[in-house]
Amino acid sequence: MVKIYVARQPILDREGKIFAYELLFRSGFKNKAEFGENDGVRCTARVIESVMSSYNLGKIIRDKKGFINIDETSEILNVAELLPPDRIGFEVLESAILSTDFLNTLKRLKELGYELSLDDFVYSEEFIPYLELVDYVKIDVLEQSEEEVREILPRLEKYGVKLVAEKVETYELFKTYLEMGFHYFQGFFFQKPKIVVSKTVEPAYAALVQLYNMVAEERDVKDIERVFKKFSELSVKLLQLINSAYYSLRQPVKSIRHAVLMLGYQNLLKWILLLMYSVRSEDFTSDPLFEEASIRGFFMEKLADFLFPDKETPGKAFIVGILSLVDVLLSVPMEEVVEHLSLEEDIREALVSRKGKLGGLLTLVEKVQKGNLANLEELLSPYKEKGLTPEKLLQLHTEAIKEYSEIEF
Repeated sequence: MVKIYVARQPILDREGKIFAYELLFRSGFKNKAEFGENDGVRCTARVIESVMSSYNLGKIIRDKKGFINIDETSEILNVAELLPPDRIGFEVLESAILSTDFLNTLKRLKELGYELSLDDFVYSEEFIPYLELVDYVKIDVLEQSEEEVREILPRLEKYGVKLVAEKVETYELFKTYLEMGFHYFQGFFFQKPKIVVSKTVEPAYAALVQLYNMVAEERDVKDIERVFKKFSELSVKLLQLINSAYYSLRQPVKSIRHAVLMLGYQNLLKWILLLMYSVRSEDFTSDPLFEEASIRGFFMEKLADFLFPDKETPGKAFIVGILSLVDVLLSVPMEEVVEHLSLEEDIREALVSRKGKLGGLLTLVEKVQKGNLANLEELLSPYKEKGLTPEKLLQLHTEAIKEYSEIEF
């Protein structure tokens, strides 16, 4: 039986917060010489049953909604009762063969309370029966020009559908389609630094940099506590993270001193790094940058532990993963970020130029997170002797998503 792995892509609202996820099911690409961007597993009822038995989808999508891709072969009604309509919706793939039977299936899903989305929409008369059913219409803004999209919108108004712009890769595109009235956005624009003339660093971030350096140098706990006391909200957030289900501690951590004693300096570093992404939003768990950086850290750590299971590399890999998006967080060059942090040279080299052992892992992880699997075989070739297969890589990615999802905020 082929093992199925779960990935997900965030769908953001107009404020740039996570609204929902598109759930992607993948296998290990066994016996394939080529790895295309759209390679994956056809979402049949059998696949959904397998995923439901292997993963807690409720934790994978947290408090958001998850959309599962379907086509006319999915036999989705056979497993509909396994999936709660308030948490799961269905996305009709652009490759689906439209037919009366498939239309009836979608009607039944609507009757059962599921929301429906139409993927990669290009206007055609044959889609009208589907437009009368679906709740969301996704438009690929790289495949269609701005002018073409503007021509489509008046035709969609009478159906009352929510508009989703997908393949939004820059803030310029995000702004264009935001102004055009789109409701939701999918793409990796949130990982690109915004261009700013000047940037004032948040005091809380500056405090976290100071704390990171103090913990990295294993300074006296009293000195560390003194900095935390200046920013009480950071203490609250840090203790909230540490007391999550992720650690399954026998007794709750009640103070920064207690945290150092229970976790040690190196584990405390992880949570200080995560907190760096919390300074720009109260609801930081809906911030796609916080989520992406967290998963990247866990993914890097797991990958390094598989390939280089020594005492130092996995911890360094976690730091590289988390910090790899801090330049986006601050809208400043990475070279400037690393100047202020007490980092070892191989970590700096990986962050600034993607060089060295850690830089190679970061490049690989970034490709997988973005679903860019076209050159996966080539990227895996340096690790072939260590047993890293596409299947193992996807397994580690799924485990990283699960580990992040198990943190109770």
